[in-house]
Amino acid sequence: MFYLFFRIIGSFINLNLLVIYMFKISKVEESSFYIDQAMKSMQEYATKEREKIGERFEKSIGTFRKDLNDVNINKRKDLELQKIRFLNDRLNDSLKKIIKSFPNLSKTQEIYLNLINTSDVNVAEIKDALARLLWIVNTIDEFTQTTESKLKKTKTQATIGFLMKKYLGKVNSLFYKNKTFFRRLDEARKFINKLPTFEDLHTIAIAGFPNVGKSTLMKKMTGSNVEIQDYPFTTKGLMFGYIKENNIKYIQFIDTPGLLGRDKNNGIEQRAEVIITKYAASIIFVIDFTESCGYSVESQMKLLKKTQEVQPNIVIYLSKTDIYNEENEDIRKQNEVKLKKYQIFTDSDILRKYCLDEQKKTIKFDPTKLKVIR
Repeated sequence: MFYLFFRIIGSFINLNLLVIYMFKISKVEESSFYIDQAMKSMQEYATKEREKIGERFEKSIGTFRKDLNDVNINKRKDLELQKIRFLNDRLNDSLKKIIKSFPNLSKTQEIYLNLINTSDVNVAEIKDALARLLWIVNTIDEFTQTTESKLKKTKTQATIGFLMKKYLGKVNSLFYKNKTFFRRLDEARKFINKLPTFEDLHTIAIAGFPNVGKSTLMKKMTGSNVEIQDYPFTTKGLMFGYIKENNIKYIQFIDTPGLLGRDKNNGIEQRAEVIITKYAASIIFVIDFTESCGYSVESQMKLLKKTQEVQPNIVIYLSKTDIYNEENEDIRKQNEVKLKKYQIFTDSDILRKYCLDEQKKTIKFDPTKLKVIR
């Protein structure tokens, strides 16, 4: 909808920025990986099991008179039954492990769901892919039970071979035909694992064009250096930071990417919109009347107006006032009418105090924390 470049900078005071990742989902391999590994393990298992079955039947032959052909068929059936049960368990374990590694999206915080929906694989597609894996698990169970029943009844080596070939073919086909769902989940995993932990704190965004003084302002307010974290929000990364007092966090700052003036925003721009419209409590909009940022005052005022349309809780910070000249002052006065509805700050310390005061107003009354007066 419009161009909006946010940069929120912060960290532990006098320490480098520390960010905790919310999710740690293991890599989802290609579908062929799971079936190939399971088949290989099944063959290794069958080699060991074949010897045990042979020894067991040798003992029974010595005890009872039995037809050698029947013995061989029963040995084969025993082995094939063991193999399909092993394969079934191995594949089910692998797929259920993938399913369990993903967060329960029905109980995940809305902020994460909104952000996931801006990625290449949205929440609905993730749920669909996970449901498909569960369907594969259940289908393999059905194949295994049906094949077991038929194997137990068969009386020829040829039929055993036919049933096994049909069973393994069906299982292989399940993984081959559903390979896109495995790929989809791994794409989702890459994005989700880069989402940071959003703390339950009063959250403020700082808006304005590049180079207007946002970084300088945040350094003054938090006493921290800029540090970029590799999140899937912007080509430069996403930055989290906090205003702290007595080692207690009070305000969370989130750096979000810009929104471009197009009819349809891309994923990065949509993530910015999620932060400013659905998560941040307010915005500090930075204006550079010196125009040393490279953007005209007219452009900055237009951006302010468009920002107001999506997030009405805005205060203004005038940057670089220490280098104002007479022309800059005149430009500021010319725009006073447009800014009269906003609270305006030129001192970072006063703005910091204002932010803390606003944060205290958001604290909700909790009757459970009341102390009884005796």
